[in-house]
Amino acid sequence: MTLQARASTTVSASAQEVLEFVLDLEKYMAADHKITKVVKVTGPDESGAGSAKLWGRMKGTPPSPDVQNFQLDRWSKITFTGAPKQPGRLVFDFVGTFECDEGDEGTVVTHAYTFDFKGPFRIMEKVLGNWLQEEIDEEMARLGDLLTEPADGAAVG
Repeated sequence: MTLQARASTTVSASAQEVLEFVLDLEKYMAADHKITKVVKVTGPDESGAGSAKLWGRMKGTPPSPDVQNFQLDRWSKITFTGAPKQPGRLVFDFVGTFECDEGDEGTVVTHAYTFDFKGPFRIMEKVLGNWLQEEIDEEMARLGDLLTEPADGAAVG
């Protein structure tokens, strides 16, 4: 089975500003409270590929280390994928995306998660189902607040 969650927000920042903010994981921790520590980010290289070593946690679990590879499609989308040969891949496979669509009213940012839990860890789907959707809704609200343009025109973030 697969656990999925998706949420969107509209921000006044450009798609490039949004995706650069997301890639600055130290800053992005203010929106994504599942990230507890950023160890190292490498890239993106010229082709948009990179990786992030971080610590994260989900409801009911202690913080744990993980490596996530990412692919940046300048400047419309970034996809994070759980790197192979990591302890976390024994429990679940992971894909997270941020897609940006610029329009007259601002940039619509859509963030989605897909978790594929393995074996006995599938029980986590029931534990995390509602929590994951609530968390991504709150994460997108925080992102919207962080990237809202104040009255003086200076971007926040």
